Amino acid sequence: MEINWQLLMPYLVIIVTFIVVLIYDMIDSLSKWGLAWLTILGSLVASVVSVNMLTTGLVSTTEFSGMIRIDQYSVFFNLIFFVSLILVSLISISYLGSQDPRQGQYYLLMLLSTFGMMLMAGANDLVMVFLGLELMSLPLYVLAGYFRTNSYSSEAGMKYLLLGAFSSCFFLYGIALIYGGTGTTELTEIASSQLTNNMLVVVGMFLLIVGFGFKVGLVPFHQWAPDVYDGAPTSVAAFIATGPKAAGFAAFFRVFIESFSGLENEWTIAITILAVLTMTVGNLAAIAQRNIKRMLAYSSIAHAGYVLVALAAGSQDGTSSAMFYLLVYCIMNVGAFGAIILARTDDGDTVEIADYAGLGFRNPVLAIFMSVMMFSLAGFPPTAGFVSKFYVFRSAVESGKTWLVIIAAINTAVSAYYYLRVVVTLYMKERRVELKVLPYPGHLVIALIVATAGVLLVGVLPSQILNPVQEAIKSSMMLSAMR
Repeated sequence: MEINWQLLMPYLVIIVTFIVVLIYDMIDSLSKWGLAWLTILGSLVASVVSVNMLTTGLVSTTEFSGMIRIDQYSVFFNLIFFVSLILVSLISISYLGSQDPRQGQYYLLMLLSTFGMMLMAGANDLVMVFLGLELMSLPLYVLAGYFRTNSYSSEAGMKYLLLGAFSSCFFLYGIALIYGGTGTTELTEIASSQLTNNMLVVVGMFLLIVGFGFKVGLVPFHQWAPDVYDGAPTSVAAFIATGPKAAGFAAFFRVFIESFSGLENEWTIAITILAVLTMTVGNLAAIAQRNIKRMLAYSSIAHAGYVLVALAAGSQDGTSSAMFYLLVYCIMNVGAFGAIILARTDDGDTVEIADYAGLGFRNPVLAIFMSVMMFSLAGFPPTAGFVSKFYVFRSAVESGKTWLVIIAAINTAVSAYYYLRVVVTLYMKERRVELKVLPYPGHLVIALIVATAGVLLVGVLPSQILNPVQEAIKSSMMLSAMR
């Protein structure tokens, strides 16, 4: 079968970037700064190619014997991954410094993980979903333990590896049961099989929920997130919290909406219960945190619950609002972790919330960036966080799940407490001991300016992003499975 390489250009660009970064890293005489800029340049080129594919009316098609689907749905998620990679690479330049000899490994692992995310978003077969998931996850385990001399980083990498491998077993066993019940692992063929009263398929489907639940941090499969976010390097925590979560939901949505539409009543109930648990536990646990990275970890769990609200809606608007939400979430979360890096001292990251007391006036640039991200994560207008939550909640109301939106709204109000606590600490608390924050790194400030501008512009002009997302869903073959 002839392969249309033009449609695979985003994948090829990332592969070429990986090879170029690998060769560049082998030349010791070259500055290590170039590794980050090569990664950013490759991601920008892939982004331009993806935007061109979206604007030229891409028609859904499959490649590699139906294993990968190229459509506007997968291309839009690729854009989310590229945005995440660009922003994280920018904040990593100053975080790693110019003296770290292992920077090549760092950027190579991020590129490899991004390629795995792309395979997950474009997977048209459960086997390809699994391959993409593992290709995404394995580099993340190494990145979490990147600071080998730091016991917290090593512990984070080990915990992430063990729980990640455990979740992969559930996922793989679920695929095996579904294959046993349907005789296929291709998504469209599963949908056309006899699913009702097929216990192998039902049990396999719930095992897939467990596997996806671990990857995106749903309650009660979230135990790894706080320790990994806290122990991993801050730039790595930003990467784990954004692109991989979006990739997990990309595959989650495609598999369940497209393959298991015949069992929608069964999985919708499970998803709804998980949404309530995830939002509630994530927000309540975040209130008790004094460490800002652990707070953002539980916040990430709660945001996964909001995305599940859109999936529980089981509609076209629900899917498009979830995609919009994930893009916004990636931008504001990288911005929040970037602000943490901006508050670094000679002793390392400033992770205790109490240590931010009084920085609002002593370090206004840091305080402005941090405040904007906290307001957006809390869902205050006119930020993108407010608009994205509004569309998610609206899709659920239109699907008749008003009670679920009420619970989500209550959780949003609860989350405002711990987000605003950071802002109050910045501006309304006095610090007893002076905190000597390092000079502002230019690359990091650029990344935060981009993230802040994105949060504010999308909040004011949401239709510029939402309309292409809705078109992506309309053109996707997933619509055939939607009610």
